[in-house]
Amino acid sequence: MASADERHIKKVALVGNPNVGKSVIFRVLTGSYVMVSNFPGTTVDVCRGKMNVGGTTYEVIDTPGVNSLVPQSEDERVTCEILLREKPDIVIQVADAKNLRRTLLITSQLVEFGMPMVLVMNMMDEARERGIEIDSGGLAELLAIPVVETVAIYSQGRRQLMQAIQNAVAPRNPIVLRNGKLPLPDLNPGAQPIPPALGIEWLSLGDRSFTHWLETTVGEAPIEELRKALAEHADNAHRPLARQIAAARNGFLESAVQQYKSKRQVRFLEEETSAATRLWLGFLIAGMVLFAWNEAGALLGIASPYSSASALVDRALQQLAGWASTSGVSRFMYSVLAGVPRTKPTGFGLIPALVHLLFFIAPIIVPLAVLLSRSRRFTHELGILTRKSSTGIPILICLMVLTYEFVGYTGAQTLVGLLEDVVFGQYLIPPLKGLIPAGFWHDLMAGPYGLLSMGLTYALAIVFPVVGTFFIAFSLLEDSGYLPRLSILSDRIMRRMGLNGKATLPMVLGLGCCTMATITTRILNSRKERLIATLLLALGIPCSAQLGVILGISAGFSFAATLTVIAVVALQVILVGFLADRLIQGRRSEFIFEIPPIRVPQMQNVLMKTGYRLRWYIMEAVPLFLYGTLALFICDRLVVQGRSILQWVERGLAPVLDGILHLPAQAAPIFVLGFLRRDYGAAGLYDMVRSHLLTPQQAVVALIVITLFVPCVASFLVIVKEQGVKRALAITGFILPFAISVGGVVSWILRALRITF
Repeated sequence: MASADERHIKKVALVGNPNVGKSVIFRVLTGSYVMVSNFPGTTVDVCRGKMNVGGTTYEVIDTPGVNSLVPQSEDERVTCEILLREKPDIVIQVADAKNLRRTLLITSQLVEFGMPMVLVMNMMDEARERGIEIDSGGLAELLAIPVVETVAIYSQGRRQLMQAIQNAVAPRNPIVLRNGKLPLPDLNPGAQPIPPALGIEWLSLGDRSFTHWLETTVGEAPIEELRKALAEHADNAHRPLARQIAAARNGFLESAVQQYKSKRQVRFLEEETSAATRLWLGFLIAGMVLFAWNEAGALLGIASPYSSASALVDRALQQLAGWASTSGVSRFMYSVLAGVPRTKPTGFGLIPALVHLLFFIAPIIVPLAVLLSRSRRFTHELGILTRKSSTGIPILICLMVLTYEFVGYTGAQTLVGLLEDVVFGQYLIPPLKGLIPAGFWHDLMAGPYGLLSMGLTYALAIVFPVVGTFFIAFSLLEDSGYLPRLSILSDRIMRRMGLNGKATLPMVLGLGCCTMATITTRILNSRKERLIATLLLALGIPCSAQLGVILGISAGFSFAATLTVIAVVALQVILVGFLADRLIQGRRSEFIFEIPPIRVPQMQNVLMKTGYRLRWYIMEAVPLFLYGTLALFICDRLVVQGRSILQWVERGLAPVLDGILHLPAQAAPIFVLGFLRRDYGAAGLYDMVRSHLLTPQQAVVALIVITLFVPCVASFLVIVKEQGVKRALAITGFILPFAISVGGVVSWILRALRITF
């Protein structure tokens, strides 16, 4: 039984196109945080929150982004089902003020439900920058509902939106569909939960599963009425009724856009901003030259500006070491600020890390941020450059290098070294070992497979800083609007794999978490595309922690090691996708995509996204690390016929590890537990490299295999949910021998050619 309070809670549904700021509006209304992204697909899952307006409590439902309420994809179906099943008391349509036609298409469909509505014209600042003016008062009069102008990321218009929610009323249908020229069945929207015109368009799709759902939801009688209207009525041109309805909508859109949208001329300072574009490209080239010079210097012993600056910093830090007293606090602060020498020219302290960022990241990022914030023309030109192959590929390579430097060095070298060697290695684990008496509990907590010495160290000292730096970089790319342009840039190669550029979004999301990325394959319109994308995600897309550890391990050797791992994995993904396109039957959908503008990332959004993701990592991953460590401890303690279970595992995998991959037997538990969590296996591999248990060649082979390895348990269960048990088992059964075969071939080539890193 629901309580009295629950019965009085009203429902508000947020509906709108992808990438219009629905999730930001959700956060503004509820104070809760939902992942805010610059591309469609993030809110495939429905998010809910609570708000209080005028003494009334509302449940706010953030629905998936839709291009139409005539569903062509899974997210559009979900939104239609929410409107029919949840029956919200108020619908808030969030719209991009720059695209009135696309907005009013959704509006013309929503009004048929007869629910109280509020229309939110968001991104008004970007519309005005482009000279677009919207007659919000005229739209409010046309629809007879409140129309609110907002800039959601700055909370502008929040007060007006709260007031509009209290004044929400049922809209007036601006298209004469009922009792007009079109012979629609006489269904009363107030009594029937299905709108007649939209229902006819639903039935015209021929989607049997959706039609069956409609029949079970609203009953067969109203559906039969709609079928009769759909079958009987045609105009003089013999057009089906559904096409007549679509034509009526198009006519309304044409007249409404012409009447309520105007555009004034915006003058750009072309000479100034074109020079700005050339200036930034100069900084880009300079940054790449510095990077190449430094990497060549590391391989050939050539002095670079970075190594010279590092030497100066090292001498200054040595003087700082001489001034530091012998107290624990002073030595700890020195370790944090200065660090100790390692494989890179400087230590892993914060000061060397800042010097590194100054040389390789600041020359590109700082001028770019300044130019983005001051020049609309530069923003426009940069958006075009990122989509062209001739300039987009070099920019992509540059971004990959910056990510490599930031995650691979700052995260995996600097912060991991600081946390693992200093915080855990000197100041946390040794005192705890001293407090726990020798014996079972000492081994359980601080032994080789101890919950503290291994579990927490892996989770918090190795993976956490790597994940954190990757999430920062990923959030910056999201908030800048670059990822949709990457979809356009990669559309040609995606088509070779039976996909289109839209599939780039789940692939990029897979770099955060393959589990969530598998769910977002629902944004792909055909079953074939969803299956291929799921296969490729499971095969060769490393999650954030795994990717960070890969960058950290390979960065400790050379850039050539990183390039080898990435190139081999990428080639296998392309090869498998190419073959899957030819073996899997089905169609490929068209690539229709809305491109958001290039923006300066809002640091508040970036930090909130990073914090939200890190909180998710701590809540989900850290317990699994502890469970995995406990499993290792138990397997190490349990003895069967004179051998521990771990020794039996090593012996059982020896023919594969030693005979095919030429890896040591100690790597066996890493691959086994990699199925529990990919980042756990990657962290174990990182620890083996730092303990010098793997040569550079072996490390490269192990990185390739663990990247192409079977998906973790969570991803496997989601694949079962999305594709079914048979397909999930088939995907896993293909990936396991394929990964081992690729690793064996790479190992043989490296040994035959005597390639060193």
